[in-house]
Amino acid sequence: MKKILAVILSVLMLGTLMACSGGASSTQPAANNAQADQPKTGVDAIDTVGADGIDWNHLSMDELYEMAKAEGGVIKIYATTADGNTAKKKIAKDYPDLEFEYVSCDTDTIKGKIELDSSTGNVNADLMLVKDSSGEIYNDLVQPGIVSVYYPASICSHIDPDMLAYGLPLYATFNPWFYNDRLYPDGCPIQSWWDIVEGYNPETKSYTNAAGENTQYWTIYTKDIKAPSYAALWAQLIIDSDALRAQYEAQYGKPLEITYTDQLQNSGFKYFPEDNAGVELFWRFTQMQSTELDGGDSVVSAVHESLNGPTLGLCSASKIDNSKAVMGENGMDIAWVTGLAPYTAQNAASYLYVVEGCDNPAGARLFINYMLGGEDGNSGCYSVFDKRGHWSVRDDVTYAESGIALADVGLKSPDFEQIYDYYLSIQSYWSLWTGWRK
Repeated sequence: MKKILAVILSVLMLGTLMACSGGASSTQPAANNAQADQPKTGVDAIDTVGADGIDWNHLSMDELYEMAKAEGGVIKIYATTADGNTAKKKIAKDYPDLEFEYVSCDTDTIKGKIELDSSTGNVNADLMLVKDSSGEIYNDLVQPGIVSVYYPASICSHIDPDMLAYGLPLYATFNPWFYNDRLYPDGCPIQSWWDIVEGYNPETKSYTNAAGENTQYWTIYTKDIKAPSYAALWAQLIIDSDALRAQYEAQYGKPLEITYTDQLQNSGFKYFPEDNAGVELFWRFTQMQSTELDGGDSVVSAVHESLNGPTLGLCSASKIDNSKAVMGENGMDIAWVTGLAPYTAQNAASYLYVVEGCDNPAGARLFINYMLGGEDGNSGCYSVFDKRGHWSVRDDVTYAESGIALADVGLKSPDFEQIYDYYLSIQSYWSLWTGWRK
């Protein structure tokens, strides 16, 4: 880091202890090298000292502020949400001695820029705020040490350890199915993922029976299933094959019949196991007649209209803002599908990272603290992210606008290491198998 000397001097002035103190100096470089090769994440990383010898996770916001002033640079944020820009404006008022710059674009653009900066040694950003549904950020940026996970101990003590496994989450959200609540006023019309593929005929391996009649029950609208956030959801279901199989047997009182085995064409990055309930579910879904639309607004509009009978749509939770529950009579007749067995969806959290080699490591961490509400949940601007489809990840702060308790939604913490292995196969097989629809 260009200004690491100023950072260390500032820490010494504050009386902060360095990890290199004590009698372990002969082994410290090896430990730091091991950490660089295989960065720790999760609760075990909270007490890990940085490779620079600074115990970042246990510094207070006041200490980080003094260090950030010593750094003296412009703290640059790369993010995928405009809400973070509101946070930037607030922190600039509370910390007038610091300067911030906010750059907002999509995840792929941010990821590519961070990778390019790292490979050329021309690091521009100090911190990054992105979603990581597929594990691409964790596997391609965190594990190689291009970005690092910051775990402020005072804040992490209020976050479910499962949510810390791959990074520091800012808020929770998900990509749900939507249904028409005018047609189903008594509530969600489906209880499990198997209800979505209702009408599948194992004998014909399609939604056409021996007499040539259409047996598909639901009309389906989606965004691009091959997009990482949606492919990752199906990948997680494949990982949780045992739970899906158990749900089928409990629901139908008979063993699940595996019908996709003869359809496998495993090669290269395209691989599915032969006896997997999640793959069977995905195969059946690929054989449904479904319509891909350009955006979530179009998906929920199609659900609202439900012109072709019972209709489901898959898109971002934020599209609930189009509903009558939010907009009154000018809104749409749409509602989230929640409480699905074995779970409704992935917890598609947004995560915060510090860019390795940045000029303002203390300033970046101060901003992260600030966005998450600081040590007490109120020393910052965590309420900026309080809206429908967002849930606080802190157990001491509750969002008022979420619309439903997070526990009632039924989300699954993702397994990024295994999702990363499967989501490319989801993309490949989606293209292959949808081309075989009868």
